[in-house]
Amino acid sequence: MITYDLLIILKVYLVSLVLQLICWPTTMRLFEKLNDKGWPMSRLITTLGASLFVWQLANLGVSINTNTGFVVTLSGILVANYWWLLTRGEAPRITKETIKMIVMEEYLFLVGLFGITLIRAFLPNIDSLEKRFFMVDSAVGYNLVLGFIAGLSMSMAFSISYYLTGAKKGIAAMLGGLTGAMATILAGNTHVIWYFITNKGLSGYWYADATRFIEGTIHEFPGYSFVVADLHGHVLGIPMVLLFLAVCILWTKQRTVGYEAILGILFGIMMMTNTWDVAVYGLLLVVVGIQLVIKDTKNFLGLIKSAGIMGLFMGLTALPWLLSFESISSGIRVVSERSPMWQLAALWTGGLLITVMVTWIEGRKERSLMIRTLAITLILLIIIPELVYAKDIYPDHPRANTMFKLTFQASIMIGLLSGALWGKLLDGERKMKAPVRWVGIIIAGVIFCGTLIFPAEAFPNFYNNFKTYQGLNGEQWMKNSMPEKYKVIKYLQKYADGRNMVEAVGDSYTEFNAVSVFSGVPTIQGWRVHEWLWRGGYDEVAIREGEVKDIYETGDQAKRKLLIDKYNVGWILVSKDEVAKYVVNNPALKEMGDIVFEEGETYLIRVRVE
Repeated sequence: MITYDLLIILKVYLVSLVLQLICWPTTMRLFEKLNDKGWPMSRLITTLGASLFVWQLANLGVSINTNTGFVVTLSGILVANYWWLLTRGEAPRITKETIKMIVMEEYLFLVGLFGITLIRAFLPNIDSLEKRFFMVDSAVGYNLVLGFIAGLSMSMAFSISYYLTGAKKGIAAMLGGLTGAMATILAGNTHVIWYFITNKGLSGYWYADATRFIEGTIHEFPGYSFVVADLHGHVLGIPMVLLFLAVCILWTKQRTVGYEAILGILFGIMMMTNTWDVAVYGLLLVVVGIQLVIKDTKNFLGLIKSAGIMGLFMGLTALPWLLSFESISSGIRVVSERSPMWQLAALWTGGLLITVMVTWIEGRKERSLMIRTLAITLILLIIIPELVYAKDIYPDHPRANTMFKLTFQASIMIGLLSGALWGKLLDGERKMKAPVRWVGIIIAGVIFCGTLIFPAEAFPNFYNNFKTYQGLNGEQWMKNSMPEKYKVIKYLQKYADGRNMVEAVGDSYTEFNAVSVFSGVPTIQGWRVHEWLWRGGYDEVAIREGEVKDIYETGDQAKRKLLIDKYNVGWILVSKDEVAKYVVNNPALKEMGDIVFEEGETYLIRVRVE
């Protein structure tokens, strides 16, 4: 089994390498001021470019979301890139330092891809939290995408931290980049250090407490998300925000329309993938702008123009999405309960120490603008949830989501600054008194090693100490726990006809709605609380839940038919969940169509088209 899985992961790597090379000519020129010429960014740029093109065409009514469509799209991007390379004169020079960085970045990509994916093989189930490019089944693709994002993010974090070190010695910059990659993607916060000190060891330590330490809040970080395989928007967006930061670095050095357009496009993508990131990195640009205006007030008008260009490209990129977007937030509210200072200290002392040290050491040198920007922004992201929050549907945890989305990004920034700090401390050519250097190394070393206790504890805990290798198929668990539903899922994957289905409505984080989720056939209503959150209120949820109940229970066949027509229902599922939830009117349901699958307590009706 493991040999087969390794071959699948290798195939994903080779496909991703092809994607990397497709946009390498463009990336090399865009990022030529970076030491690695933007090598790890190229994988993401190709993926985003092709995906955005296919998505925009679909919104215009032209669907090319097929194997042929992707091949044609990628071929077009390939031709455009290499034509541009050939017609733009001499390509940027590739130095020995560039090659060394590329080798290290590919190594980190492989560590993330193979490491996280194989760890997932010890618990591959897609059953708690919530590919075509890779040419693998989606049941395997979920776990592969997690590894892909981890590897891509590690290589990109390395690139940014390497630059921020400003080290003249390559080895210091390499170590800084490596530290930054690990601190950004794998390490925990300083809660684990606090626990170790206060409890004189790790006995009884529970890794999830690092994300729920402050009552009624959430303060997750990438390391935790990769442990629990949480492929929500905040994780999918990690490579996007790292690319944004890389482009932002270049923009602060040379404020051209090209970089501003790219930042605007990335804002548009973030608007659609994780809207909170627009607010976070909009704040970061405001911090940059204020510093530039303080330096020279003549920069103000130029920054207004830059903001206009970014806003224009953001709007054009996200326009189809914005036309149908309805915010689930109902405004900004003032916080009534704040976090105890000692708990904030337990979580953030290490990160703030790193931030202060790296800002002080950098002083007014070349990298100071970006380092100060990250430092100020991350501090604001920690402070803001103590002052205001975006109101949603959770009255008992009003600021949980606000703190979650803001401090998640603060953790990324701390990780990048950790790498920058290590590069500066280890750079022998940077003037620094020996006692200061060694005190810095000791403090940074304690924080770095201490926060790496988190993944060392969390991964074995979550994956049952890696006792049983189960493979990469995330659907395999259903064969044992719900075999009848699994067969229905496979039937629908093969015979789905574009119509929707109806199944019992269940609570979040249960096995209800599994058939619609895994078959890809839409249902009238999914998990109750999730639907409540997405729809911004419970009224529509209550209506739909009642209508689903009517479909299963009513003796009025005309009413049933009206509801089936209303939601374009082509499939009706009856299983133990429906029987437990409703007084199922089996004879009336069976009159609506033909039973196309039946086993045990489960049957599937294909609604007759009239």
